[in-house]
Amino acid sequence: MTIKGRWHLGEIRLRSGLEPLLDAGHPLDATEPLRGEVTHAGRVLDFSLTSFNVPVATTALANAVSSVAGSDVQCIRLEIAGQTGMLVLNSVRVIRCLDEERSEFIKWTKQDHRSELAGQYRQITKHVLNEKALPNDAHFFRIEGSLVELIVSDAVKAGMESVGCLGAKFVEVPLSSSRPGA
Repeated sequence: MTIKGRWHLGEIRLRSGLEPLLDAGHPLDATEPLRGEVTHAGRVLDFSLTSFNVPVATTALANAVSSVAGSDVQCIRLEIAGQTGMLVLNSVRVIRCLDEERSEFIKWTKQDHRSELAGQYRQITKHVLNEKALPNDAHFFRIEGSLVELIVSDAVKAGMESVGCLGAKFVEVPLSSSRPGA
């Protein structure tokens, strides 16, 4: 958001007009390109998150991610404002890995206005991932119980940086060595 004059992307939809679920770790059966909305015209970025945290990337950047992340990412063609070569990066892997003892968060409750999300993370202000809960091949995933965070490995980050990734912001997430449930 700090890049002046950048475009901003809104909703991503199927041709039917329905909004696909692209933040829950599920593959999307998409035979046709998705359609995207530009809410503020401006400079096209290599990497963008929509208003609803859907990652969108150029073909070169998507190829760099998928070459490392493999089956953790589904690249789906996107038609958006006449731009060619744009893809949605659908994270199809979710890992229960937040170290709740060392992280700071608030969970949704049944009393909140989104009671259907009770037990999930409403907000995580300090992330610490449990290293022992992370498989060695985890390169592009979301945290179980959260619809916001997108975690990439150092290898994915390096791949993205090697092709240029204007728009991406990387924040290092600390790891703990706690045993799950300990």
